[in-house]
Amino acid sequence: MKKQFIAAAVVAMLGLTACGEAKTSEKTSEKATEATKSAEVTTEAAEEITTEAAEEITTEAATEAAVPKELSDKYVDFNNMSFKYNGHLMTLGVSTLQDFLDAGLEPKDNYDKVWKESFYGDPHVAGCAIKYNISGKVLFGGVDLYFCNLKEEGTPMKDCVLCYVNYGENETDKEKGAYSNNFEFSFPYNLTADELVANSGEPTFKESENIFNYTETSTVFTDEERSIVFSFDNKNDWTIIGVNMTWTP
Repeated sequence: MKKQFIAAAVVAMLGLTACGEAKTSEKTSEKATEATKSAEVTTEAAEEITTEAAEEITTEAATEAAVPKELSDKYVDFNNMSFKYNGHLMTLGVSTLQDFLDAGLEPKDNYDKVWKESFYGDPHVAGCAIKYNISGKVLFGGVDLYFCNLKEEGTPMKDCVLCYVNYGENETDKEKGAYSNNFEFSFPYNLTADELVANSGEPTFKESENIFNYTETSTVFTDEERSIVFSFDNKNDWTIIGVNMTWTP
């Protein structure tokens, strides 16, 4: 009788052990499944973060690509209205007065002052822009720069954006084979009218026989135009004597 009792106890213990092992196995399996699911969720989350980061990088790259990094190979390019000042690329609609000051433009005023007038119309006609003259009259090798406030509220003058440049050739520098006043454009300093047309096509219209106007309608001010105007010396092999660029939003 005692042997039978011991045997029964052993059987019972074996049953409990087996049951315990089964439950432990189930729990281990459940934990493994949960761990797998957790890993899958983590992986998915990581993939989403990686995708989002990649999209952000792509967006940033696209945004950066929209700002010109070099002069255009076209002499008339309304997507890249750029030139160089002291070796620094300056772009109408992008570069600020502060950019020019950083590039070595001599300060003439307190440009921390707030400019309250907002941009409208043609900047050099409407008088809504800050005018900055370099080296005297344009016709004698000077340069006029105009900076506009693109915001509806006032903004520091140094943050106003370049919207117009009028450049005149300095004959002395031109004879030396160079641009004047530390400027450089996408076209050669001794550009001819024929070379301009060969590179950029016929002008939109000619203001006179030696003034070639290229225009594009503004995307905001539909009654205004962006323009690039070349002036040539029709008494001296039709070489360039000046250019002005007008940018509107």
